[in-house]
Order: sequence, then structure tokens, then C-alpha cells
Amino acid sequence: MIDFHTHILHHIDDGSHNVVESIQMLRMSYEQGIDTVVLTPHFHLGEHQIGPWLEERQLRFDQICQYLTEDDKKHIPRMIFGAEVEFQPDMNHWDYLDKLRINGTNYIMTEMPFMPWTGENIKVIDDIALHTPFTPIIPHIDRYMHTFTPEKYIRHFLEMPEVIVQMNAIYINGVHNVPFYKPMIESGQVQILGSDCHSPEWRQPDLGMAIRRLREVCGDSILERIDAFGREMLRDAIYQEV
Repeated sequence: MIDFHTHILHHIDDGSHNVVESIQMLRMSYEQGIDTVVLTPHFHLGEHQIGPWLEERQLRFDQICQYLTEDDKKHIPRMIFGAEVEFQPDMNHWDYLDKLRINGTNYIMTEMPFMPWTGENIKVIDDIALHTPFTPIIPHIDRYMHTFTPEKYIRHFLEMPEVIVQMNAIYINGVHNVPFYKPMIESGQVQILGSDCHSPEWRQPDLGMAIRRLREVCGDSILERIDAFGREMLRDAIYQEV
């Protein structure tokens, strides 16, 4: 399976603290049956400039590679550069969106505001989806459910074929959440999954547990569909050499 949402790179956001943690998270993911991870460190326009941020992302990856043993290399997933891009009202006009996509694809993970969404927020994502070459990914849709986010806007993205919706493993692992996520996943409204892992202990890689839960709740055919959909998304992705 593919983990589309990770904070494995160290010292670039609120994820991994050091190389040792990063390698541990990679090995934990692999042990759970994850063969591919998308590296999605936060990109916050107020804190980052695109050039230095891209250089730092590469630097952190290179540092991990320097510490990988031959045994590590046999027991970690393949990695692809991506980003979790903080929503900005004018991001549909950025001339560097292509540098924030999942490398080799036209998918861009766009983290929506943690405040009540407005119609203007929705228009920005719709504009990217409908009038640019890029396909937005809405990460951790579960975080906006059961909150102040208007349900009509969540429903809008769930029903919009030009937008990809990702759900976090921690929500799937919650036994009381089954009635909410089961119809969303079975209908294909949630297309991809992610651990949103941040460390080996706090918000650790847990997608393997979610896969087992989905197998019990939804069956093998749904898991196979999710896996096939994700692999088609990454058909032209550029994998990082280790």
C-alpha cells in the first residue's frame, strides 16, 4: 500500500526530529506493508520561500540517505517528494505550484484552514481543479468532519471528481468512526489514505493497522481498489534514489 501523507523528513516541519527517527519511521512503515511513501513536509507561505524550502527538503533527504545502512535500504519503502501546502487565498495564482506537486505528477496536497471554510476558500480550490493542470488533494478530511466546517463544503469535495480526498489512518482506527467512514470509502469518495505520521512514538506510522481495519470493515476488494487508484496516481511519479 501507499502512504500518501507523511512527515518523515527531519527538521523541516513539526515531524521527525532527527535522522534516527526518520529511518525508524521508514522501517516501521515497511514492516506494516507500506511499500511507497510520499514525503509531504509542510509548506507555509508565511514561513517559507519556495527556493530555500526545496533546497532544505533535498538536504534532509540526502542526510537520511547518508545514514542508511545496506540493511535499512532493504527494509524501507520507496520515497517520492511532495508537500502539504497550507491553503492561501491566492494560491490558485502562484506561478510555482508545479514545484509543490507530488514529483512527476500533477497532484498537489492542499491543507484547508482550521477555521470555518467559506465559499471563497472553495472557489480557490475549484479554480485550481478546473482551470489549471493540477489536481488538488484535500488531506485528512476526517479532521474537518464533526467540527465547525460546514458539511456542504465537505460534501462538495467528496462529490467533485476533479479533487482527490485523503483520510488519515488514526480516524479509520477509531472503532466509533466506522459508521462515518465506511460509506465514504466504499463509495469511492475517499480515494487515498495516509498515516500523517510525525514521529516513531507521537503520531507514529499506523497505516498498517488502518489497512487491517478496512479489510475487516470493507473487505479486500475495497482495499485493492484503493491501492490500484493510488498506483495509477503515481504512475509517472519520480522516485528518489537512495
